[in-house]
Amino acid sequence: MRPDVAAAMKKGSTTPIYIMYGEDAYSRGRNVDELVERLTSMRGGADVNAFDAAESSVDDIASAVMTAPMFASARVVVVRRFEEMSADDQARLIRTLAPGKRPADLRVPDETHVVIVSSSRAVPRKEVNAAGPNAAAFEFRPAHAGDARGFVFERARELGVRIEPDAVSLLLELAGLDYAAISQEIEKLITYLGPDGRRIGVDDIREAVGRSSSQTIFDFCDAVIDGKSDRAMGALADLIRSEREVLSIQSTLATQLRRLMAARVLLDGGSTQDEAATTLSAGNSKMKWRESRAAAQASRLTQAQIAAMLSRIARADLDIKTGAMSEKLAMEVLVSDLCVQQKLR
Repeated sequence: MRPDVAAAMKKGSTTPIYIMYGEDAYSRGRNVDELVERLTSMRGGADVNAFDAAESSVDDIASAVMTAPMFASARVVVVRRFEEMSADDQARLIRTLAPGKRPADLRVPDETHVVIVSSSRAVPRKEVNAAGPNAAAFEFRPAHAGDARGFVFERARELGVRIEPDAVSLLLELAGLDYAAISQEIEKLITYLGPDGRRIGVDDIREAVGRSSSQTIFDFCDAVIDGKSDRAMGALADLIRSEREVLSIQSTLATQLRRLMAARVLLDGGSTQDEAATTLSAGNSKMKWRESRAAAQASRLTQAQIAAMLSRIARADLDIKTGAMSEKLAMEVLVSDLCVQQKLR
C-alpha cells in the first residue's frame, strides 16, 4: 500500500471517506484492494457493500451509506466508477456525506468507511477540501519512465525472477508505462520461461512476448505512422478490449513519434539511417533494431509532418482532459485524422 494511504489509516485517526482516483489503473486497483481488506479486518471483519456509480443515483448511495447497518458492527461501502457521475453529482455526494470539517458534520455512521474509486484525473476538490479530515483523496498518476523501471525490477523480484537492465528497457518499449500491462507481460514471461529464477534477457522478451497486447501497441503505432486506417482502428479496438488505458495508448504513440523526430533530425544533419540508429541506441547493439526501424520510418517523413502529428495528439489529449470528448471517441477521431494526414503527404 502506498505510504500516504497507509498513513491515513493510523489507529485512532482512520479517515471515514477515501477517494482513490487517477489514470494508473494498476496501482489504484491494488491500493483499493489492500485498503478494503485492511478496513474490513480492523474490526475483526466487516460487511462490504458495493455500488456502481454508473447505475446508482446519488440519493441511493447516500441513503445506503448514512443508514447504520443492522446486523454488522462494521461496514465498508465501495463506490466504483465514480467518474461516470456528472461533476455536479460527484460534488453533491461528497457534500451530502461530509458537508464540513468537524466530526459533528460527518453523516457517515460510526464503524462505516466509504471508499470511492474513479479513473478520472479530477475530483470535486472544493467539496473534498470542505470536508477536511473527514475525507482523504489520493491520486494515482501514470508512471514516469524511472518509476516504471523500478516497478519492473520490484515486480520481477516479487515473482521470483531476475531481469537484465537492457531487458527492462525493451519491456517498457513494448508494454509502455502502464503498470497493468507491464505486470501482465512479466507474468507471461514467467509462464513462457518457467519460474526457475534465471535471469531474463532481451532475447527472452523477444521470443516470449509474441503477439500480445504489447505487440499490438507497436502494430497500432506502425499502422498510424504508415497511414493504414483499417489496421490502426483494428489494433486500437484490440488494445481497448484488452483494457489498455486510452491515455497510455496515446502516450506510447507520442513517444514513438518523438523517436522518429530525433531520427529525422539526425538524417537531416547528414547521417545515414544506420548512423542515426547507432546514435539513438547509444551504441547498445541489442537495442539498435528498434532505432533502425524508427530511422526507416523517419526517412519517409519530414520534421514538419512529424510535428503536425504530435500537435494533433496534444489536441486530442486536451479534448479528453477537458471533457470535450470521451476517451474512446477522442482516440478514434485522432487515429482517423492522423491516417488521413499520412495519406495526403
